[in-house]
Amino acid sequence: MTLDRRYVVTPVHKSMQLLDALVASKGPMTLSDLASCTALPKTTAFRYLYTLRASGFVGFDERTERYVIGPRVAVSRPLPAYAERIREIAQPAMLRLQRQFNETVNLGIPENGEIVYIDMVGSSRLLHAEAMIGKRDPLHSTALGKAILLTLGETELDRTVPRRMTARTPHTITNRDRFMDEIARSAERNYALDMEENELGARCVAAAICEPGHGGAVAAISISGPTPLMPLETLTRMGRELARTAGSIQIDRAMR
Repeated sequence: MTLDRRYVVTPVHKSMQLLDALVASKGPMTLSDLASCTALPKTTAFRYLYTLRASGFVGFDERTERYVIGPRVAVSRPLPAYAERIREIAQPAMLRLQRQFNETVNLGIPENGEIVYIDMVGSSRLLHAEAMIGKRDPLHSTALGKAILLTLGETELDRTVPRRMTARTPHTITNRDRFMDEIARSAERNYALDMEENELGARCVAAAICEPGHGGAVAAISISGPTPLMPLETLTRMGRELARTAGSIQIDRAMR
């Protein structure tokens, strides 16, 4: 379902970003860390966190001055252990991209035929597009997933792409031959596009983060935003910058 963002209450939405960051961290976080990873001013983050504390969704250790997940939050299906290290390595680049374009920057990893969102830095715009940390989407309908696929060899790509692909929106590519052509075009330019294929009203561009000396991708980084703010020329500019940025992020195979 596509939501009408005119009715999204921004303070509540931003509060959920802070809660997402705490859930993904799997450990206590300082106010500075939370403000940084959500691109919020510290004073704003403090007020939102204080409200979440009053509601039981966030706890606070006065001795260490760190925030933790509160008793009212149930966390299920934890992220893989190596995801935290990938987040740590990629976050400086994500923050730079968010400052450069002021759209939502996402980080995802492939797992069991899906893309799993492991980090996100939100846009300061009232109108923006973003996923929740821990959310899972199909590889074929997302720019993050396509970016992962374009790094695969021919045999592995054929094995990974399903014979039948479910339509998430009317724009989702479900014809396998057409989808393979799209992956080939994405490989030529080193970035992938989602033209409202996963969610109506939102476009996304992504590039793969690969291990040095190895062909496959361990993660992908993307920029997403509302369709009116993401014309093709903007997506192209973002895609080229994402490809450069992803190439500069070094992920060591040994850490996995």
